[in-house]
Amino acid sequence: MQINRLSEEAAKWLEKNQYTPHTIYCNYVRFWNGLAKSVGEGAEFCNSIAEGYIASKYGRNILSVAPKALPSKEYRAHRAFKALEEFHDTGAISGTSIAGSVVRKELPTYEKSIIESYMRHLESLGHSYKSKRTSYGIVHHYLLHCPVSGISARQVLVYLNGIASSSQQTAKAKLKAIRRFLAYCLEAQFVAEDYSGLFPPANKIRTEIPSAYTPAEITVLLDYLGNNNKNRKRNYAIALLIAFYGYRSGDIVDMALGDIDWDNGIIRIAQSKTKNVLEHRLCPRTDNALASYLLEERIDNGSPRVFLKEDGGQLNSISVPAMISNAFINCGISINGRKHGSHSLRHSLASNMLASGSGIMEVSKALGHESVEAARIYAKVDTRRLRLCELEVPADAQ
Repeated sequence: MQINRLSEEAAKWLEKNQYTPHTIYCNYVRFWNGLAKSVGEGAEFCNSIAEGYIASKYGRNILSVAPKALPSKEYRAHRAFKALEEFHDTGAISGTSIAGSVVRKELPTYEKSIIESYMRHLESLGHSYKSKRTSYGIVHHYLLHCPVSGISARQVLVYLNGIASSSQQTAKAKLKAIRRFLAYCLEAQFVAEDYSGLFPPANKIRTEIPSAYTPAEITVLLDYLGNNNKNRKRNYAIALLIAFYGYRSGDIVDMALGDIDWDNGIIRIAQSKTKNVLEHRLCPRTDNALASYLLEERIDNGSPRVFLKEDGGQLNSISVPAMISNAFINCGISINGRKHGSHSLRHSLASNMLASGSGIMEVSKALGHESVEAARIYAKVDTRRLRLCELEVPADAQ
């Protein structure tokens, strides 16, 4: 089978088996794309071709090395190419994503009929494919551990307490999906009791401290993107805009040429999340980075979007986070358990503004929040000011 066709089929298999788009691209497809571009997309796949490409790129055949002995970057490549070889030979990929492994477990017959009914209900309400897919995964996991046929208040509470270990965003999503599902079950008479009172208010869910990087670390990242990557002018400009203005990845993907007012030195966008207009003044560094990309690297194909793929196609929602994440991993910064996607640059801007003396209102305005409350989470990483609030330990507690 031709390499490009094999890669497409393998990616479809991963999607069908509940791997997330981000996982599919970052852990598999981007490595396969490198192979296809190197040897030609029309070339027939065979193990020797893959091994030759790998030896040329990494200086050795990492497929013959035990995965645990490889550094992070090579480990990911090892896993990706082993998966492609396996799919070529068997039509499947062993191992699984965490979410996918649960979704593939069979539900009891009664619970299966309930979730099918619930998905038809969401379909009738006009939910998007992504929304239905997310709800299905959460509800499926819930039903595996808490069958409706044996539902009780204690059973629900035990499950909800387990969600507390998730991040704030994940916990909120899970609680919302399960609350909505149980409300449907009550309405459809699959359950006889209302369990909505067992769910904690949204403001009681623990708040996660955002990951942030220092200005020096951001400089290392930007230098790496500006000097070591393919599409380096585009990637450098994207990272610079996020680091300087706190744009979300959706803002970058949707940014249009008409959003840049060169005469007045202003970028004016409608935010992808809130649709509110956000205006920033271009500084010499962002101005030069954008101009360099547009004039020297971007393909001129009539697209209204600022940032395009190398072939002129439009970036998608995972392109920007994946690019930033890959740069963080490879630029030499010690991630040390911190998140390292594009949103971490937004968090870093906020925390560094606070550290330099800016107030919450100023941070909220810069990031385009709809309310100042949304920016208060960043006060948790402003350790300099938090130290001013330290309290003495009571004598009886010493």
